[in-house]
Amino acid sequence: MVSAGAAGAAMLTWRDVVAAWYAETPRQPAGPFYQPFEPMSVDNDLLLRDGKNDPADGEIIYVAGRIRDQTGKPIKGARVEIWQANAYGRYSHPRHENTNLKLDPNFLGFGHCLTGEDGAYRFRSIKPAPYPDSAAWVRPPHIHFAIFPPSGSEWTTQMYFAGEPLNENDFLRSALGSDEARKRVTVAFRPATGAPDKDAHIGHFDIVLGMPGVTRDKA
Repeated sequence: MVSAGAAGAAMLTWRDVVAAWYAETPRQPAGPFYQPFEPMSVDNDLLLRDGKNDPADGEIIYVAGRIRDQTGKPIKGARVEIWQANAYGRYSHPRHENTNLKLDPNFLGFGHCLTGEDGAYRFRSIKPAPYPDSAAWVRPPHIHFAIFPPSGSEWTTQMYFAGEPLNENDFLRSALGSDEARKRVTVAFRPATGAPDKDAHIGHFDIVLGMPGVTRDKA
């Protein structure tokens, strides 16, 4: 016969046994413009393209944050990849060649880095412009993320810029289902005081990966 105490212990969840529990960052699709070329990138600096002397056009931004699991533990050694449109709304990708949007020869639009002991990552880039996905749908500025942890599966999501009018009508952002979920992928940028790049802005985007075998939050 199982005692009431044993039965209660068997029903414990992750939330019962950890001091803090963090909602996972909503997954979003990688989209059609994931960079197919090798080498895809040499570092985490998208402003300067390898082999080019001039920087990319556009407003300089820094994006920084930490990769953690749902208990708050930092994930060391995760590969973080980002890809995005340029300052004119165009991706440097063969699937985006049939467009009138300007191609910036100094902007590859892809970068990567590995997280440190504290799960931290950092990128320097430019703010992407909106682009028309179809005649009826213009996507707001956003940056794609793919996280490859040392163990576990790839995690893809998208980061949006706070205050952009196009955010409210974006199909993919709206599909997240709740204001709380949308807040977790929307980042406010502020002046990067003291940064070497004049007039640059910085945004902090912490990413929480869902725990394997644990039911995801509905939000």
